[in-house]
Amino acid sequence: MIKAVVFDLDHTLFDRYATINKLVPQLRKHFDLNDGITDEFFIQELSYADKHFVHKGWRGIYNYLLEKGIFKTIPSFSEYTEIVLRHFKHLAEKYEFAVPTLEKIRSMGYKIGLITNGNATLQYKKLEMLELTDEFDEIIVSGDTPYEKPDKRIFFMMAEKMGIEPHEMMYVGDHPLNDIEGSRNAGCVSVWVKTTGT
Repeated sequence: MIKAVVFDLDHTLFDRYATINKLVPQLRKHFDLNDGITDEFFIQELSYADKHFVHKGWRGIYNYLLEKGIFKTIPSFSEYTEIVLRHFKHLAEKYEFAVPTLEKIRSMGYKIGLITNGNATLQYKKLEMLELTDEFDEIIVSGDTPYEKPDKRIFFMMAEKMGIEPHEMMYVGDHPLNDIEGSRNAGCVSVWVKTTGT
């Protein structure tokens, strides 16, 4: 019997693509872009990079944008991330279904958790910006642990924190390897949210 529902964050509750659409015009104001780089092209390439490299960290996204010749004057990685994070605070968007889904699950008596890969400071900041911090009974960020998804041990950690067995935990995520295969290997009930078309 399912006793808890645990979620991924990026591309599962956090609508990164909607955020990118709002972010690009702000980035144009800060960075010197090459001639002919339209907002539409920048959004397309940043979305592609986010889809393919976000699970490996922001450095991969930054390197891809350099390869595509987005910037006329190349910002440092630290300058790029500082500007992106500054605007994320005001532009970050949840999926429309995020809060109603969490509220419905809570009303049905289930515990709610979050397991997300990434730097702990950054991931907690995202939760704060999205006003989701208080929605979960337990949160695990891989940066705080020796493991990251798809390692089944991070799912075991969540089950232990919640006082349940892995097979009593439903895990919801967008990534077929990190979220679905990882949670399935841990014995959880896996639910694939195909928000990225992966």
